[in-house]
Amino acid sequence: MGYTNLERMLSNAKVEKYAVGAFNIVDYSTTRAVIKVAEKKKSPVIIQTSTKTVKFYGYKHIVSWVKTLTGDMVIPVALHLDHCNDIDIIEKCIDAGWSSVMIDASSYPLEENIRMSREVVEMARPKNVTVEGELGSILGVEDDLILTEHDSHLADVESCVRYLKETGVDVLAPAIGTAHGVYIKTPNIDFGLLKEIAEKTNIPLAIHGGTGLSPDMFKKCIESGGVKVNISTNIKHLFKDALEEYFEASTDYEPIKAIQHLETRVMEGVGDLIESFGSANRA
Repeated sequence: MGYTNLERMLSNAKVEKYAVGAFNIVDYSTTRAVIKVAEKKKSPVIIQTSTKTVKFYGYKHIVSWVKTLTGDMVIPVALHLDHCNDIDIIEKCIDAGWSSVMIDASSYPLEENIRMSREVVEMARPKNVTVEGELGSILGVEDDLILTEHDSHLADVESCVRYLKETGVDVLAPAIGTAHGVYIKTPNIDFGLLKEIAEKTNIPLAIHGGTGLSPDMFKKCIESGGVKVNISTNIKHLFKDALEEYFEASTDYEPIKAIQHLETRVMEGVGDLIESFGSANRA
């Protein structure tokens, strides 16, 4: 299948009861590592980019990385824009070749969230680009947005049904008690809410805040209807820890060796998550 959007990838996951990892890359090396281990595991995979990453590297460069690395691969690989409420940036990603985008207008009133999401769907659909939307407010840090426990709130089923009906988004990220960043205590995930939303909407659901969840929590999320799991903070930690580990143990100044070590560590971490999500040998 190679380079694709989320439609068929997540539809298969929904039917066969597994999840696809969406890994927030930070550079070319982490992109390559994620794609290499996905190919090794014969797993579909989502290369995910934050708005901050897109602004830093530029639109065309990131698309070029993913399409070049994907090449003639059989495994499905999607390039997805993570949380973004800037319609201009979303449009530029669509025009540059992203295969999927997320409009996150969840901080706005429902009516405005619906309006903005519908606008993105209308610009994405003619180019065969899938769209993810969000309802509720997910705790934690995402790019420069910090959401405290006081400000966060879970999605409600009726709003989810209305939102999907009036926007036509392909994937929904409902707030169910997970959080972006590092968990300082065990998250109180509402698996019942996730299951009810899955049953009432019959649409692929995304689980945000995957870093730090246990294999058992992943299993329960998948059993309750989650088919896309976002992993961001974990990749950042692998990046930092791998380079520190290498230079603390090495006396040379050879950057290529450090990058090779980094890629190995990222492949190990992502490979373990692919196994936890049940997506290995699903491509």
